[in-house]
Amino acid sequence: MYFSKKAQPFFLPKDQSYINNKNSPETIRLSIGNPPPDGFPVSRIREASRQILEGDPNSVLNYSEAAGMESLRQTVAAFLNRRGDAVVGPDDKITITTGGQQAITLAVQLFCDDGDVVLVEEPTFMVALDIVRSLGATPLGVKMEEDGVDLEDLERKMAMTPKPRLLYIIPDFQNPTGITMSEKKRREVCRLAYKYGIPVLEDNPYYELRFSGDFLPFVKCCDEHGMVALTSSMSKIIAPGMRTGYVVAGGKMGEGFEKLKTASDFHSNSWAQRVCGAIMAEGMEKELEGLRALYRDRGGLMVSCLEKYLHPDAAFTRPEGGMFIWVTLPEYVDMKAFLAALNENHVQVVAGSLFMADGGANCRSFRLSYSLATEEDIERGARIIGELTHRFCK
Repeated sequence: MYFSKKAQPFFLPKDQSYINNKNSPETIRLSIGNPPPDGFPVSRIREASRQILEGDPNSVLNYSEAAGMESLRQTVAAFLNRRGDAVVGPDDKITITTGGQQAITLAVQLFCDDGDVVLVEEPTFMVALDIVRSLGATPLGVKMEEDGVDLEDLERKMAMTPKPRLLYIIPDFQNPTGITMSEKKRREVCRLAYKYGIPVLEDNPYYELRFSGDFLPFVKCCDEHGMVALTSSMSKIIAPGMRTGYVVAGGKMGEGFEKLKTASDFHSNSWAQRVCGAIMAEGMEKELEGLRALYRDRGGLMVSCLEKYLHPDAAFTRPEGGMFIWVTLPEYVDMKAFLAALNENHVQVVAGSLFMADGGANCRSFRLSYSLATEEDIERGARIIGELTHRFCK
């Protein structure tokens, strides 16, 4: 297993023009993939904070462990293992991070030097692409199918010379497509990772937001050789402002994440760690069921509206959880003109090209998010999108 000899700083992108910017009171925002505030457990956060500040204020006002509070790490392990799967094994290390995004940064720093290739799903999370590029590595896309990565394309690219140094995947309700990787493919990804000696970062922040079908095992649960690190966060199940995430990995990989975290920042926010730990330890099933119902209602409405309004030549994904739908138009459609027409009609989406490792010059897709949209906005936005597909499709 290869480890990077150096690390470079990460720079957030300044250009946010990928989201339609024609704002007005009638703008329909189907672009922002943030958790809905009506799902935040505000009263539980308030009560946990009160108890901590009254009973043990020094625990949240003083320095803490770089790898994260031991109490939170134990709680995360119990939370991940609560369904009976050995997600966190006895040899695994849990490192608390400042959000899931920091774990992606640490992974690229851990395994990659300048010019090294990071395999990513095509399309993938745009911020992950920014991180890879800003740290001097090169993202290379692997084709996606309806049930996850194209295994033939994945193996072909794993066998490249020079060898890719990392595979980054989002197996459940992927951002931006909403696709879920099949269990068979999860096991094959692990087999190929071991065969070619390429570590895998499983980014799985949406796992608990399944509103249809059965929960699948984490990719890490299918790993028999310590090739997979799992990262997730409390952003989607508690609140994104807590900026509390974690990465789980075994052996030298786990040690590497812990050392890099120590070098990156002294420790993550102590108050957020204590509050998140208290809420998770007390149990979150009621809150999680509420979140799943919320996403089920909004996602189901958007799917039914798209089925009703879209031109038959336009395709779209039907997620079983999470917050995203991926719409793809026929090859003959002028995508630039279509997105401009959406902008003129005050509908905000995210252009698919932003999620492509190759720049997406020929991308004919865009991402929709239903997480923050009202029923009225979903209905009206889908109707406008549908009318435009009928105008642009033959």
